[in-house]
Amino acid sequence: MATAIVKGAPGHYRTGSGVLKELPTHLADLGVKNIHIVSGRKAWQATSPYLPEELDHQALTFVDGPCTLETSEQLAAMCEKEKADAVIGIGGGTALDIAKAAAVQAGIKSVLIPTIAATCAAWTPLSVFYEADGTHSHYTEFPVANTLVLIEPAIIAASPIRFLKAGIGDTLAKYYEADALVRSFYKNQEFPVWLQVSQFAARACRDILLKDGKAALESVSKQEVTDALVRVIETIIMTGGMVGGFGEKAGRIAGAHSVHNGLTEAPSVKDFLHGSIVAYGTLVQLAIERKEEELDKLLQFYKEWELPTSLKDLSVDVKDTELLGRIIKKISLPQESIHLMEEKVTEDMLEKAIFYVENKI
Repeated sequence: MATAIVKGAPGHYRTGSGVLKELPTHLADLGVKNIHIVSGRKAWQATSPYLPEELDHQALTFVDGPCTLETSEQLAAMCEKEKADAVIGIGGGTALDIAKAAAVQAGIKSVLIPTIAATCAAWTPLSVFYEADGTHSHYTEFPVANTLVLIEPAIIAASPIRFLKAGIGDTLAKYYEADALVRSFYKNQEFPVWLQVSQFAARACRDILLKDGKAALESVSKQEVTDALVRVIETIIMTGGMVGGFGEKAGRIAGAHSVHNGLTEAPSVKDFLHGSIVAYGTLVQLAIERKEEELDKLLQFYKEWELPTSLKDLSVDVKDTELLGRIIKKISLPQESIHLMEEKVTEDMLEKAIFYVENKI
């Protein structure tokens, strides 16, 4: 019988207007007295008006650069020196991933306050690590779930719209990657219950985003909190996190994320958000799987949402054969998740899939 270590949700989760003012009560309930905050500078500026005054006097580190092993280790060392009971991460995936990694290393609690809805980083107990130059390195899944997640929708409504677009792209990929993984791992088998929950969450990601994505983007363009926006925020952060939280390896990453990782070889791609690159990766994965009808369907939504539909949209010249070759080799590295798919993917298959997508535009 298949088994999994389920980390489906943080210990505590709250979303809604004014929830950040409740932070002192939540920290007291958790026995947290001494905290260290890590945040992006813009994220701190956006969040400060919603935070209780008590947090103004806490230790604060601003994030400069990507989430690296060195950065998380430095933060963990500071927390240990200060005898902190918890790390509070405020911002996007970079600040949250650093906070999670530091909390695990220091053996303390993690409190996560996302200021954008670009990934499920606030929900998922893992961190994605990069080299100092921004090149993707690896990801580490942690043995414990995050402690507390608080979401103030008004902060996300006021954030740049490109972050929500990236979040939609990254979260939509969860359905297609999870579908590929279960077909590979559980072919002709009845799914265990925990995997059924993961699959239910994956389908919800697809269905809610296709239904409410456009309305949510319109809400952010007007900096308004609407029901559609809240549904999309929770889909990206909560439901997206549940896919892997319940599905474990059968709910994590497959072809789309490997394409993302390979594309980090292109210097121009550093100007694009993770989820936007993953969105393009989903198209390549569907081409590998020969799901032409689904690919065509997504292309229509991508054009409406202004997500990348070609390498040109990512400022990559498809005629640069040397660069394209390096990208394909990186996608194809033995440790990449594209090899978890049912299809045995070769470099030749990847090249053909990429050009199939290119010829769709």
